[in-house]
Amino acid sequence: MRNPLFTGKSRVSLVALAAALGVAIAWQAPVTGPLSFAANAQESGGQGTGKGNQGGQGQGSKGAQTGQSQGQGQGGPGEDSDGKGPQAGAPSSSGGGKPTWSQEGIPEVELGRLNVARSPEHVIDQAYEEALASISPEMVSFYNLSLDKAIEELSLNWDNVSFIDSPLQNLGLLQATLDGSTPLASSGVSNDADTLAAIFLGAASDKTVPISTDTVIAVTQILGVPVTGTAAASLAADAEAVRIAILAGHG
Repeated sequence: MRNPLFTGKSRVSLVALAAALGVAIAWQAPVTGPLSFAANAQESGGQGTGKGNQGGQGQGSKGAQTGQSQGQGQGGPGEDSDGKGPQAGAPSSSGGGKPTWSQEGIPEVELGRLNVARSPEHVIDQAYEEALASISPEMVSFYNLSLDKAIEELSLNWDNVSFIDSPLQNLGLLQATLDGSTPLASSGVSNDADTLAAIFLGAASDKTVPISTDTVIAVTQILGVPVTGTAAASLAADAEAVRIAILAGHG
C-alpha cells in the first residue's frame, strides 16, 4: 500500500477555463509540499477505513452530471439535504456512541450532495463496490490523465468523457484513496493518489457549490479519514478546479 505524496505539478490554463465559462475565474493557488494523505489522517486521529477488492454489482454514471446517486442503498440522506446538522440512520462511532459526523470540530459548511458522506458505512461500501464494477476502458483512460489534462477534457470535451458521477461512489473511492489504498489499480489506473482524490471529490460535489478547505475538512472527517491544514488546502484547490471544469463542460 503506497502512501501518496503531494508533489508540485502544473495547473490547467485559466484561459481555457475562462473561455469555457465565459467569465474570469479567480483560482486559489494550490499548496505544495511533501504531505501524505494517509500520514495526515493518522496525525489527525483518523481511523482507517480500507476497502476490499473488486466485487459487487452495479452501474456507475458515465459522464453526465445528473446530481443523482447510483447505488445509494437504504438509510442514506438525500442529495438535496442542506449538508448541516445530524442526520438519522448514520453509522455510529466509538466517540460516546455518536456518529463520526456528529463529533465536534466539523466546520459548518454547505455540502450539497456531498452530504451523502453521512450515509451508513455499509451504504458507502456498497457504492464503492458498484463503482469498481462499473469501470470501463474509457474511464481507465480518463483516470490515468494528469490533473491538467483531466480538467481540460472535462471543460472542453465534455460529451466524450467517461467518468463516475455518483456522489456516493466517488466518496467511496475518495475514502479508500485517503486511507492509502489504490482502488482502481486492478482496473489499470496507475495515476497518483493526489490527482485521483481531487477528481473524486470534484466529481462528487455539486456543480455550483464551491469546494473550500473547510469542505475538505468536513467531508474527510465525516468519512473517518481526516485531512487538515495545508493538505486540506491543496486538495480543496485541485478539487475546486475539477468542479469548475465540470460546470464549464456541462453548462
